[in-house]
Amino acid sequence: MNWTYSIKNKLAASGILLLLFILVLASNYIDRNHTDNVKNAISTLYEDRLIAEEYILKMTSGVYQIREVIHSDANDVNKVNWTNNLLLTIKEANNAYQKTKFTLVEKAKAQELEKIVNEFESILLRNTPVKLEVANKALNVLNQLSTIQLEESKKIMDYAETLYVSGKTSSQFVFALIIVILFALQAIVFTSKSLIPRNKPKSASLN
Repeated sequence: MNWTYSIKNKLAASGILLLLFILVLASNYIDRNHTDNVKNAISTLYEDRLIAEEYILKMTSGVYQIREVIHSDANDVNKVNWTNNLLLTIKEANNAYQKTKFTLVEKAKAQELEKIVNEFESILLRNTPVKLEVANKALNVLNQLSTIQLEESKKIMDYAETLYVSGKTSSQFVFALIIVILFALQAIVFTSKSLIPRNKPKSASLN
């Protein structure tokens, strides 16, 4: 009956090798999937958050400069010209910012900012208190938008960290399974060897 045990061992070994092959493929797929997700998270952080924050900083700087112009001793004509030039810079940054990806809260604030920028253009010839009030409103909204960028960036980093830990855990689990399977395969090989009949030496009397 040794041949039946041999066949069973061969089938078991084949099954284990197939399982090992599938595990290696699965591990490779999981690793690539986690890597792609981490890359996408980093890309999102750069394209939708860091670049957006750069636009916000440009607009914030522009509004602060407008406030300095309003408080300056320059004549009204120069103040209007300087403010108009700064507004053009702010509008360029705002147009670029409006093309970035928004959350629902951020979208509402971005629309509010756009209204304030348009409002600024219509009050260039108004008195100082009115212009300062609009400038302060713009700074308040820009500060809220900057806070949103920080919060969303933290969420993205937390997500990337979760992906990294998950990928590492999956890889360790698959690696442990592979080791167990290799031990099982080795046990089958040793069992097969023990079933092979040893050739007994011929008796001298037969010669």
